[in-house]
Amino acid sequence: MTSIPMTGFQNVLTFADMNEAAKKVAPVFLKTQFLNFLFGLRVSGLLVSLVLGLLVLFFWIRVKKLSSKKTVKTGLSGIDKESLLFDKKINVMLRKIDDYISFENILYWKLALAEIDSYVNKVIIEIGFKGSDMSERLCKMSSEYLNNLEELKETHKKVSEILNDNNYFLTKEETEALIEVYKNGINELRKM
Repeated sequence: MTSIPMTGFQNVLTFADMNEAAKKVAPVFLKTQFLNFLFGLRVSGLLVSLVLGLLVLFFWIRVKKLSSKKTVKTGLSGIDKESLLFDKKINVMLRKIDDYISFENILYWKLALAEIDSYVNKVIIEIGFKGSDMSERLCKMSSEYLNNLEELKETHKKVSEILNDNNYFLTKEETEALIEVYKNGINELRKM
């Protein structure tokens, strides 16, 4: 082989020189590129984890809000905590009435009757029956809502008479019997 004089191409890189340089630089370039790729994966993984964490927190809060509105299933409907037909509210009212009845005093017995009559009236309003007073609301109801509707109408009429007559001689047994009719009515309304 004869050598060709390189007069004008002394500073020019040949393909062989470029190939040799690429072999020396390639591992460094690939390492940097691979590290950048891993860093990008880490950052994107952190972002995805952050988004998923926020979604989990959001749904957990939503579930907590929903579970705080517990309902008790009775019959075909659910009873909200705020309803007068909720067990705790009924039990509080019944304890109050039992306390009134425990006194050996006609005024407390009348107070017990007034209390349960008012409570049943509020329940009927809550359910959605309209009218100017409880008698009118009871007249608008049908016996499919209350099995003891007629008995409840008569009891309400009797309680109104008792509460309006200062000279009515009320006995404890009569008070308990009238209250029992109201209790049965409340239990029937809970089944709606």
